[in-house]
Amino acid sequence: MEVLKWLLCICFLVTVGGDVPELEWLMSKLDEERAPAEVQEAAAAGILHRLLPSHASAFHFQIVSKDECGGHTCFLINNHNFSGKTGYPEITIKGTTGVELAAGLHWYLKHYCGAHLSWDKTGGVQLASVPRPGSLPIVHSGGFRVQRPVPWNYYQNAVTSSYTFVWWDWERWEKEIDWMALQGVNLPLAFTGQEAIWQKVFLRYNLTKSNIDDFFGGPAFLAWSRMGNLHGWGGPLPQSWLDQQLQLQKRILFRMRELGMNP
Repeated sequence: MEVLKWLLCICFLVTVGGDVPELEWLMSKLDEERAPAEVQEAAAAGILHRLLPSHASAFHFQIVSKDECGGHTCFLINNHNFSGKTGYPEITIKGTTGVELAAGLHWYLKHYCGAHLSWDKTGGVQLASVPRPGSLPIVHSGGFRVQRPVPWNYYQNAVTSSYTFVWWDWERWEKEIDWMALQGVNLPLAFTGQEAIWQKVFLRYNLTKSNIDDFFGGPAFLAWSRMGNLHGWGGPLPQSWLDQQLQLQKRILFRMRELGMNP
């Protein structure tokens, strides 16, 4: 809650302009609360395994401090120390978060292998051009560093959840979170399961289940219910659906945080 309060204040200060020393405090606070390095590295490796299982051993991921990025957020790509030797990774990707590791993987596959990673409607995943393991393109001497130009890459809007997300299961969400990380998204909205929390709060304030059923709209209209535009339309929501959405949200948040995102 403290971080959220500061984030709202900083958003206002950034809007009106001027230096924002509080931003440095917020960034350091978020860094302290991020998942351990080994968790983020494993999460990035999981994306590689789902995306390109044949190359699961061809890349080495490593979380590094911002000191290696000049105090900023970045990823670094280089040839592995034992590249070319059987049984060793070929490419090392370092980054300050799991998102940077995944974004670095995408950058290498795109610029060195001619791959394309997008939504299904805009080309989908095209990996046929990626050379087989043992033949990945060598990075130029010294490697390279790509620094994030802004602290956060924001994704989604308040109504996307009702247009599409509300119908998704975990398999589809996992695919989307992978896509987010590969694109460098580190500030995604996470609205799933919100009504289950509201239900708990309303019941504590002595509202009846009938009151709540009349208030919540159907799944396709929840975004507008949350904004106060309409209530009850398409409802009520079954308890089984509320419970399922809450459990799904826990998995969503867990994976996002494993990757170092700030949902």
